[in-house]
Amino acid sequence: MFQYYCGLRSGVKPNPSSKRSSFAHKISRFLKCCIYFFMSCIVFHGIIVLYGAPLIESVLETFLFAVLLSTFTTLNCLCMLGPNIQAWIRVFSKNGAMSIWDNSLQITTMCSIVGAWLGAFPIPLDWDRPWQVWPISCSLGATFGYVAGLIIAPLWIYWNRKQLTYKSR
Repeated sequence: MFQYYCGLRSGVKPNPSSKRSSFAHKISRFLKCCIYFFMSCIVFHGIIVLYGAPLIESVLETFLFAVLLSTFTTLNCLCMLGPNIQAWIRVFSKNGAMSIWDNSLQITTMCSIVGAWLGAFPIPLDWDRPWQVWPISCSLGATFGYVAGLIIAPLWIYWNRKQLTYKSR
């Protein structure tokens, strides 16, 4: 694979200037991914505040929860799809997932978000437990949702494998 990527398999030796441009391309893609990740943290932070999180009192806790959600959702997509917005739109559009990896990205992302949302339910209860402090229950919900997505995704893919193979043809 490495030989094919570098052009050694075709018998043509790579040009040293193309190595530099390839390295520069990798650096620019990495920087784009870092910018997208930071932007997703800010967007999640804004959405969390709009859903009722404290704006001023717990800014650090809210932002760290946004980083956790971005890690469970955006980082996976950046690792699998890269900073290609068209690929993201294709994967997350209705019936847009074309491969097994696309379906697993959809499932883990949705399970993480739903888990975080379900984790907010115990916060207003009058139990006065230490785990009800913002954002502990939401973080636990997002983590359990992500783990559930990691378990559900292969099972869903196994049950729908014939549909997925026909869809990709």
